[in-house]
Amino acid sequence: MTSLSIRRGWLTLCLLACVCFTLIATTPVQAYPEPSVVARSWELEFEYRQPRAIALRGVDGKVQWYWYITYQVTNNTGRERLFIPELTIATAEGDLVRASKNVPALVFTRIKHRVDNRLLESPAQVVGKILLGEDNARESVIIWPAFKHDVTRVTVFVGGLSGETQEVPNPVTGDTVLVNKTLMIDFDLPGNPVSPQEQAVVPKGKEWVMR
Repeated sequence: MTSLSIRRGWLTLCLLACVCFTLIATTPVQAYPEPSVVARSWELEFEYRQPRAIALRGVDGKVQWYWYITYQVTNNTGRERLFIPELTIATAEGDLVRASKNVPALVFTRIKHRVDNRLLESPAQVVGKILLGEDNARESVIIWPAFKHDVTRVTVFVGGLSGETQEVPNPVTGDTVLVNKTLMIDFDLPGNPVSPQEQAVVPKGKEWVMR
């Protein structure tokens, strides 16, 4: 099997799991819709940094690790937009979680102190209007708890960056569902480190998908 076939098969699993919450393993790779080659709607610019790990000690004395990705979103679409990021993390091992779920507010405070960026907004604060131009760019962070088991690949889905949508049939029920143009970012996590802080992270690229 080629690397392209493997990647497309993995993408199919992620997309169907999110749309249907019921996965049919025999669904053909060609089943998922693809974005238009030429953008048909507005699109925000998204820049991000490498994932990093940070630890927080709870009141019980136990240490919990979290992953985070800082990012900047810029509006050069010609008019003011409403930015409502939809952030999901998937793994090659079958995990699928929403960013910020089960993440204490103190984690963001620690991250902001570490990166020393006064413009960094929390995931809740960044939701809202985004004005035109570089001077009005918004900066925030994607945060999720480190998984208890070994993970070999992490895929981050970033929704809310585009106005492009499609109506497609649900492969299980046949009902029509609305999917949105979403940025998919892949990272490999090779090896078996003692802690997330020692985990190597290898960028594997990004692409637009309908999700």
